[in-house]
Amino acid sequence: MKTTYLVYKQVDGVRQLVAATQEEWDAIMKGNRGLPMGQRRCFMKDCFEDGDELDCMYIETTAAEYREWNSENTIAQRKRKVGSSYSFLSLDAGVPETDLESLHESVPSAFNLESLATDHLLIDELKTALRKWKPWAEELLELYLSGAKRSCTNSLCKKYKLSDRTIQKRKTAFERFVLDFLKK
Repeated sequence: MKTTYLVYKQVDGVRQLVAATQEEWDAIMKGNRGLPMGQRRCFMKDCFEDGDELDCMYIETTAAEYREWNSENTIAQRKRKVGSSYSFLSLDAGVPETDLESLHESVPSAFNLESLATDHLLIDELKTALRKWKPWAEELLELYLSGAKRSCTNSLCKKYKLSDRTIQKRKTAFERFVLDFLKK
C-alpha cells in the first residue's frame, strides 16, 4: 500500500497542496494532538485501487470541508457495515447440495409476496384509522388478531371499569367500523 500526504505549504508566495514526507506528516500529527478542533489541521482520507495495489491519500482541507466529508464518510461506513450483514441471492441461482435447479422451486406456489405486503400496509392503515376513531379501538384490534375475541370481554371490563354490556357495545361498534373501513 502506498500512502501519500498532501499538505498546504507556501511555494513561491502561493499557498498550495504539495506532497509531504513521512517526517513532516508525523510532526503535523504530533502538533495536532493537544489543539482544540478549531485550531487543528484537518485531513480527508481517500483510498483507491491502482492496479493490484491500494493507494491511500491524506489531503489537507478546511475545517468546514472536513466536517462535510466526515459526515458523508461516516454515513457511508455505517451503510457498508450494515450491508455486509445481509446476503443477496438470485432466485435463478442453483442450490448447492440439493436437487433444486433454482430457488424458485423452493418458494411455495401459494406464497404471494405482493399480497403479504399489501396486507401489512392495510393493517397499518387500519390501526391508524382506529387510533383516530377511538383510543381503545387499536387495543381491541390486537386482541381480535390474537384470537381473543370472545375471551377479552372480562379483561376489558376490569381494565376500563366498564360493564359487560358496554364492552359488547364497543365490540359491535368496532366490528362495524372495521367492516366499513374494509369496504372502502
